[in-house]
Amino acid sequence: MVESFLFSGEIVAQGALLLSAAGLAAACFTDLRFRRIPNALNLILGVGLLALHIHAAGLAGLADASLSFGLCFGCGIILYGIGALGAGDVKLLAALSLALDWVLSLHLLARIALAGGILGMARLIADGNLRNALFGLLSTARRAQAERSSVPYALAITAGWLWLVAAGMNWTQ
Repeated sequence: MVESFLFSGEIVAQGALLLSAAGLAAACFTDLRFRRIPNALNLILGVGLLALHIHAAGLAGLADASLSFGLCFGCGIILYGIGALGAGDVKLLAALSLALDWVLSLHLLARIALAGGILGMARLIADGNLRNALFGLLSTARRAQAERSSVPYALAITAGWLWLVAAGMNWTQ
């Protein structure tokens, strides 16, 4: 795992981890309850994490955060454009990326994709729509029924973030 201010153990890093945990808990709650993530939450999370990153690493932290933000926001916008993510999910991902460098952003995106796939499959199985999803390419009715099994993606983003933090803290090795 790449060295990052986030895993340094310093008080600033602990603050960033605490802020991200609180923000992700709130995002999961609102996404599960209302199927949306408030802009104010994403703004507070993003500004706070960026400030902590800059405080810990100076201008190098700003450069890291900028590259990470561009990568995550760019991927998120593409996924939003094809209907795979909601706008709140994109903004949540972008806000979290401000605490990372670009290499850790790639790790985060991979972990979120895997977590989202697992959650999506579990939801399809729980709803009895796995067959509809598999054969949805052949039938519009099956596709429409499978689309009702969507997953609040803040859960996948949170799972990916927690997996990244666990790996960074060497909890998974």
